[in-house]
Amino acid sequence: MSGLIGVYSRDKELNVFPHLYYGLHALQHRGQAEMGISLYKDGKINEIKGKGLISDNITDSNVGDISGNRGLAHCKYAFKDDDINSKTMPLIYDVDGEQCMIIIDGKIINKDFEMRDLVRVLNKREPGLSKYISSLEGAYSVIYMDNKKMVAFRDNYGIKPLSIGKTKEFVVAASETCAIDTINAQNVHPLRPGEIYMVDEFGEASHFAIEKDHSLCLFEMVYIARDDSYIDELSVYKARYNMGTILAKEHPVDADIVIGAPDSGMIAALGYAKESKVPYQKGIVRNRYIGRTFINPSEDLRNFNVHLKLSAIRQNIRGKNVILVDDSIVRGTTIKRTVDILKKAGAKSIHIRIASPPVIENENLSIDIPDKKDLIAANHTIEEMEQMLDCDSLRFLSLEGIREACGNRTFYEKYFGGYNPLEQK
Repeated sequence: MSGLIGVYSRDKELNVFPHLYYGLHALQHRGQAEMGISLYKDGKINEIKGKGLISDNITDSNVGDISGNRGLAHCKYAFKDDDINSKTMPLIYDVDGEQCMIIIDGKIINKDFEMRDLVRVLNKREPGLSKYISSLEGAYSVIYMDNKKMVAFRDNYGIKPLSIGKTKEFVVAASETCAIDTINAQNVHPLRPGEIYMVDEFGEASHFAIEKDHSLCLFEMVYIARDDSYIDELSVYKARYNMGTILAKEHPVDADIVIGAPDSGMIAALGYAKESKVPYQKGIVRNRYIGRTFINPSEDLRNFNVHLKLSAIRQNIRGKNVILVDDSIVRGTTIKRTVDILKKAGAKSIHIRIASPPVIENENLSIDIPDKKDLIAANHTIEEMEQMLDCDSLRFLSLEGIREACGNRTFYEKYFGGYNPLEQK
């Protein structure tokens, strides 16, 4: 779960830094641990990198220090098992005296894999490129660039997303279409699983590794992607709305209002309210200067940030039977605090409805789901969770329901105890 964007222009006079900068801002929700922007100018790389948000590192004092007609940008989500000594992306390599750069979302898990080997193969455009990429296992999207070309590709299952966009001036590859839209490019197409897209001064071409079962990470639709994005031509907004409507059909309850947990539960709450005919109300305000608590690696930070992050609109909550819709429950930290906030605001009863199945397996390829021992739904019954969260009822959307909401496609669903193509060998 990182944000990737690459912009390639054949016009040496065009400075694409603004496109990378604003496009990366559109992907900030995918990672807040560190960021980097690297560009080619006159054959040399200039860059800005650092820990934290884009706004922490690019300021009025240094924004004029970087420019170029092609480049890559990356915002990182911190995985628990990350090497603390790893370099900030884009990673820079020297291949026979030429500087090359690469960014990745996800992980390549081959036993003896070295990023340097991949960079060399991409740089040389070796005849065995498709075969080599077919041999790479894991869940990943990659954008590579050297002074002549940009190459973008996805894993053979399409677990991690990547799309191509264009204008008359440049070509862009990005994790989500919201970044392509932000820089006023036309979204051309999502890369197919195993598709290797290349652009250089002579034109564009696609080669194909072995395409296997198309199995997009389902958490993209639940939580990761921005509401206005299309992932593999699926509307994220529509999918989340559908999750709410199907959840209302599967688990109705008498109540006075439906509210959504900010921000990723809001759309499902609208769908739930529409289907159930229970009025939707805004019940919780989120402090937008506090980041996504699920991303914080420390439990103390998560607890503290949840405390600062949310507050109730008391006049809408007091004396009401409330349906609280959220996108998912992982550890239970945020939802427990939310219930506490609603009770203190005077809620008469609280019925939690989760617009995804219970998270019951850990995951460290596509998204960093904790060890199974830390997952509330993996270790407790519904009744036990209701007591732990101090709510009146708790229900989850079924796996069949979420598949229906997303168009009944095949998805990567390991964390829900569902389909995992990497184990179907």
